[in-house]
Amino acid sequence: MGRTVLHSIADRVARRARSGEPGVRLASLLRLVDHMPVAVMTVDPGSLEISYLNEACRRTFADVALAVPVPLDALVGTPVDMLLGRDPDQLRRLLAGSGTLPERSRQRFGERTLEAVVWRLDGLEDAAPTGVLLWQDVSTEIEAATRAGRLARQDGLTGLLNRDAFRERLDVVLAGPDAAACLLYVDLDGFKTVNDVHGHLVGDMLIRQAATRLRDAADRAEGTVGRVGADEFVVLLPHGDLDRAAAVADGIVSRLGLPYRLGTERHARVSASVGIAHAPAHGTDAETLVARADMAQYAAKEAGKGSVRVFAGWMEEQVRERVRLEAALRRAIEHEEGLFVFYQPIVDIETGTVTGREALARWHDPSHGWVPPGQFVPVAEESGLIEALGRLVLRRACQDAAGWADEARVAVNVSAEQLGHGTLVEAVLSALTASGLAPARLELEVTETALLPVDAAASVAELTYLREAGVRVALDDFGTGYSSLAHLRAFPFDKIKIDGSFVREAVERSDSAAVVRAVAELGRRLEVTTVAEGVETQDQLDRVRAEGCVEVQGYFYGRPVPSDRDAAVVAGLG
Repeated sequence: MGRTVLHSIADRVARRARSGEPGVRLASLLRLVDHMPVAVMTVDPGSLEISYLNEACRRTFADVALAVPVPLDALVGTPVDMLLGRDPDQLRRLLAGSGTLPERSRQRFGERTLEAVVWRLDGLEDAAPTGVLLWQDVSTEIEAATRAGRLARQDGLTGLLNRDAFRERLDVVLAGPDAAACLLYVDLDGFKTVNDVHGHLVGDMLIRQAATRLRDAADRAEGTVGRVGADEFVVLLPHGDLDRAAAVADGIVSRLGLPYRLGTERHARVSASVGIAHAPAHGTDAETLVARADMAQYAAKEAGKGSVRVFAGWMEEQVRERVRLEAALRRAIEHEEGLFVFYQPIVDIETGTVTGREALARWHDPSHGWVPPGQFVPVAEESGLIEALGRLVLRRACQDAAGWADEARVAVNVSAEQLGHGTLVEAVLSALTASGLAPARLELEVTETALLPVDAAASVAELTYLREAGVRVALDDFGTGYSSLAHLRAFPFDKIKIDGSFVREAVERSDSAAVVRAVAELGRRLEVTTVAEGVETQDQLDRVRAEGCVEVQGYFYGRPVPSDRDAAVVAGLG
């Protein structure tokens, strides 16, 4: 019964008691409440002995009879402090005046918790003041509140501590005298691919299994585990021994690297990168320690999947440098300063004719000099700048190609982050319209990861619209992604570009040569042009020609160079 109902009943009783109507006696008042649904008990304020229980009160205590210190039939006459667990003198003072009433008091009886609302009734004709207790079983309410509090601290998917709860635990540990602890920051390498390829339900299955493995590893080391991101976890070890922490981290890497069974017929493997920070050496507060463990994890990932790294000062400088690089790239894109488009020829393998040129973004920053694409493109993707950068490259590439005398096609890379969001079609059509370039002379290059099943429908819809408008579409880096043949069946590509890693190894390795041959034959049967990327030597050229490739691209025919318009400026930058 809710508190509002209890208050209502108690108020009715109190008003009746204070009414002063002739003939009102305590006995008649008790007859009034005897059959009420609320559990009522009366107490003598002086002796504190129980003087009356109504039927609802008897039923309430019958439910907890085994945990009550006296038999149910002996409750009348028993001091009430035995039920409330309160100091008798304190109860007497409480019932002597009404200033602090009503007051609530809870008492545990076995597995149940009863709450008493204590009142004092005055104004009864020919009767002394009487203490009244209204009892209620609040066990369900307490359990619900406890469960809600527990859920508020737990990660809903894994049952591990969530970010806030883990941070509270870490704060407590670090606040202790001579606090020493090791914090492990764990990131799953390759989880995004599993999640994208197989869907979120399968991804959730993997995360739950990974959490179980982490919890087992932490329990052995008396550690605490929390989940702080989609595929990011933290492990708190209650000691400052870095050697022991590194051993735990190695064990975690081994455990998380084992195969995951995701349903009856599906298995997957991911690896883990672990960063370690030590308190107090690397930080004495939670925010600093977590940040530095994360920096160490990032360094571990950079060193190679399945690695473990302990925080070092240079890692913090590396993060600051990345922040500076992002800010500089943002300025460069906004003001279109220092950004250039270089072009590398794509050549017909039989005639030596340039059939197209791939547009490649290049960036020169006053402070950093020439920044490698492998450094600034990931920054653009992670910071959300890739769409603006892609628009800039697309616009300039179309403008430059419109002025080429040989009317070769221009190939522009499209990042996975640019596809499937409803912005690519407008960007392409806008660039074509502004430059006057014929749609057939523009070729968009997409990688297999841009067409993973989760986002494939929206991406294919955009590419289909553009292809119907006359724009050509090429599948880039073929052979390095997932479900390659399925992608070829799902979309009618105009060109397949064989990844340069196979081309470079084709001369020495028969398996790589077989891959080149198989893709070339596949392209011939599908009537799709095949391009061998990364051709740098005569031997490589001879090999890809023998295997049946149609076009080639690489340093053997030319390095990327700026447009005629930018050549002088680029030369001046050195």
